[in-house]
Amino acid sequence: MREVRTKSQLVAVFRFLRLRPAKALGQNFLVDPNLLDFIVRTAQVGPDDLVLDIGCGTGLLTAHLADAAARVIGIELDRGVLSVCRRYLEGRANVELLSGDALASKHALSSALLDAARRELGSGRYRALRVVSNLPYSAASAIVPNLLESGLPIAGMLVTVQKEVAERLAAAVGSEHYGALSLVVQANAQVELVRLLPPEVFWPRPKVISAVVRLTPRPEARAAAGDFEAFKTLVRAAFAHRRKTLVNSLAASHLLSQADAAQLLTRCDVPASARAQDVGLSQYRLLARCFSQLKGTT
Repeated sequence: MREVRTKSQLVAVFRFLRLRPAKALGQNFLVDPNLLDFIVRTAQVGPDDLVLDIGCGTGLLTAHLADAAARVIGIELDRGVLSVCRRYLEGRANVELLSGDALASKHALSSALLDAARRELGSGRYRALRVVSNLPYSAASAIVPNLLESGLPIAGMLVTVQKEVAERLAAAVGSEHYGALSLVVQANAQVELVRLLPPEVFWPRPKVISAVVRLTPRPEARAAAGDFEAFKTLVRAAFAHRRKTLVNSLAASHLLSQADAAQLLTRCDVPASARAQDVGLSQYRLLARCFSQLKGTT
């Protein structure tokens, strides 16, 4: 299949194969070659790198990654779209394409994806593992934290997501976008919004603005939270009822009794009147450590 460099060429391929982009899967393909080049450069993909492309779609980004990296592993759920990708990338020996969902569940990555990445890393041939993806809009907020918690030694991630998701990933304490996703991700990585992308650089054209986000994993930051499962449980309960005070939200989520929740906040010097969005990452880390201790004595 010849190189696809324009939206009209990609549309023609879909018509020829009698395919349609699946709105339910969040399929919006980035078709601007200059932006594809920009993404690969900004991700700092090098000739000794292994790259994961989650939701590789038609393979347009995958091809650019394959030109820059030692090897690319792509995964795509839609078999029809994957057939386009296979045709487009035919003959590229450094590309491995997997058919299936990148997620095994809301809280776990696909074993096929993990196994493929670990097998390649086990060869010792690669300088770094990177994730560079135009993520499916419908699953981006689940894929990002699962990648960060996968145990894979990811050196860096550069992903395209909806602007709303990007704002949630990067949100600071007190922001309307600040929530459990912000905390879980920022406890694992430094987050930077690189640039916004207008709808017209995609096909089909989404109704929302997109954003390129850089995530730099920081293992030492995650370790500061102590028991990370306790940390996640705590922050998710805290934001389950964001209009309530933190004490009442923890109690309403049945995580702790009202008295124990009040005791927890007192031990960590968090005001009783505080709401979930008023508490910063460092305070949540402390709350999570105290929560683990408190549960261990009950």
